[in-house]
Formats: sequence, C-alpha cells, structure tokens
Amino acid sequence: MKYLILLTFLSLTLSAQEGEGIVFVEKPFEELLAQARAEDKLIFIDAYTTWCGPCKMMTAKVFPDPRVGEVYNERFINAKFNMEAGEGIGLAQRYAVVAYPTYLFVNGEGELVHKGLGYIPVPALLELADVAVSDISLGALEHRYRTGERDPAFIGTYAQALAASNEEAKADRLVGDYLATQDDWSKPANLRLLLTSPGQLGEKRMNYLIENANLVETALGKGSVVQTVQRAIVNAYHRQNRKRSLVPPAEIASFYAENAGQLSDQLLSGYELIYYEREGNMDKYLPLAMKHYSSYPSEDYTELNGLAWTFFEQSDDPEQLARAIEWAEKSVALRAYYPNLDTLAWLYYKTGQQEKAEATATRAIEHAKADSLDYTATLKIFQ
Repeated sequence: MKYLILLTFLSLTLSAQEGEGIVFVEKPFEELLAQARAEDKLIFIDAYTTWCGPCKMMTAKVFPDPRVGEVYNERFINAKFNMEAGEGIGLAQRYAVVAYPTYLFVNGEGELVHKGLGYIPVPALLELADVAVSDISLGALEHRYRTGERDPAFIGTYAQALAASNEEAKADRLVGDYLATQDDWSKPANLRLLLTSPGQLGEKRMNYLIENANLVETALGKGSVVQTVQRAIVNAYHRQNRKRSLVPPAEIASFYAENAGQLSDQLLSGYELIYYEREGNMDKYLPLAMKHYSSYPSEDYTELNGLAWTFFEQSDDPEQLARAIEWAEKSVALRAYYPNLDTLAWLYYKTGQQEKAEATATRAIEHAKADSLDYTATLKIFQ
C-alpha cells in the first residue's frame, strides 16, 4: 500500500510541475553565474521594481502560463531581482537598466546576451526566448559587428534590435558610423538605414531625409519620411520647450518653418489634425482633414480606414461622408480586411445605400470569420 501511495504522490507532483509557469530560483548572482557555467545555460533575469505596474502584470498574467514555464524552465536559469534593493542595485548599474520591467539574458561569464522590455504577452515572450538563443540576439549581433560584418541589411537588423532594447543612442552611433563610410546614400539599403535611425533634427541624416523626401518615398513608400520627420519635430520642440502635451498649432508653426524645409506646410497641416482630434474639436478637425487629404493623399490603408471611421462617427454632412466613402474604398482596394470593410459597409448604410451596405457587410463578415473576429456589430446592418 505504501508503494501505491508513493507512486500516487509522485504522479501528482509531476503533473503539477508540468503545468506550472516559470520557476524562479533565489540565489546570489555569483551562484547563478556558476550554475550557468556548469549547466551551459543562460540566466533569465526579471529586473523589476515594487512600484512597477507592468512588472506586477507579468507576474500575475504571463509568468504563470504553463507554455512559458515549459520553455523557460527547460532553457534558462530563471531569477528575479528588485533593481532598487540588495544586489539588484548593482545589477541595474552593471547592465544599464533604466526602464521596468527589463528582461536580461546573461551567460555564465556575466555577459549580456539579449534583452527585452515592458509588458510582453505570452506569444511574444516565447519569441523572445527563441531570439535570445539565436544568431540575432544582441550578443550574437554584437559579435558579428566586432568581427567585421558590415552588410547594410545586417546593420539595419542590429540597429532595430538595439532600438527595441532601449539602446537608441547606440543604434544611432551604429548607423551613423556606417553611413559615414558610404558615398551614395540614395541606395535603397542606405535609405532604409536612414529611416531606421535618422538622427536628431538639424543633423546631416535628418536634413538628407527632408531634402530628398520625394526620392526616399519613391523608393520606400509614401509617407515614410513624413512620419519620421513629424515625430522628430514634435519631440524636439517638446524637449527644447519642456512641454509634456501638444501645444496649439499657432505656437509651433514657426518651429516647423525653421526646421522642416520643404515639408513644413505638410507637416504643420498634419500636426493640426493630430491636435484638434485629440482636443475633440471636430468643427476644426473635419474641414481641415478634407483639405489636408486632398492636398496630401494617403496610401496607408490603416490610416485611410481610421480617417473614414472618424467621419462616419462625427459627421452628417453629405459632402464629407462622400469623401469618407472614397477613403474607405481606397483602403479596401489597397488591402481588404475586416475593419475597413466594416467601415465601408457602415458608410454605405449611413448614406442610404442599403444594397451596397449589405454586400460589403457580407464581405466583412467573411473576413471576420476567417480571422476569428467578433462581427456582431456588423450584423445590425441587415436589420
């Protein structure tokens, strides 16, 4: 009988272990390094603070997931350190941890192999585990760079990995050093690098993008330069003037004129749309949007869909709704998917085109079913 009890206990224990999430060990860092060397594994460190909301969400929602536990418990030695207490203070300095949560993958020599940031859902955390042991981890990319690899595609991959790990300054230096060796920046590979890391407003790379916007957008897609420069203008103005929220367009207009060159009018017009939409001032936003997108048409299907839906919700003007239908139809033509088909169906419905509304709603529902999306709201078009 005692053997039966023992076997039952072992069976229950194994079942519990198989279904658990990440098991974090509690050891001093030096002991973790010794274990990593002995087992030839990486250490996965959850670098957290007690006040960090996303840290608590990871602990409650993601780390306990059995799928995550299966991968991380087999592949890594897992540990947690509060970056504001005990050994965590020194580790935060050693590995330049400035945002929380940060996830560190460290080898037995204490070298940083890879890094992740922020709240990461289960699929992405599993992907992070794969990258950490691959030839595109930060450590592997750094090794390839140090041994002389300078292919532009590789430089782009490395720069994007650095930026995603909150290493924007290092990515900026990497791209800057590479482009300094290039006589011709107009090659598509070099243009992609410019967009990946355009530098600061007023610097050579950013000036090149502004002065050659048409060239870049012909090669890499309409809107790519505009979005990059728009972010740079707004961020620079906020830094220089210690602003935390958007300022009225009249206040920032001269800054655009001084720094955006040939893109000044287009960017300021786009800024006005952002400002008035966030302010909820539709009396200003709707006519400005009509004017802006007549002068600067978009080729981005998601942008067009969002724009059309805003007009569906906010406008009853026949001319404005007719223009919204044009935007929604263009979005669908660029790439049909449930959200833009649903938008177009509702616009037809709102303008009294019931037959078109039902036909488009049917297409929308087909896409929703294929993507396992909820289409309950769309069914109301048939009522």
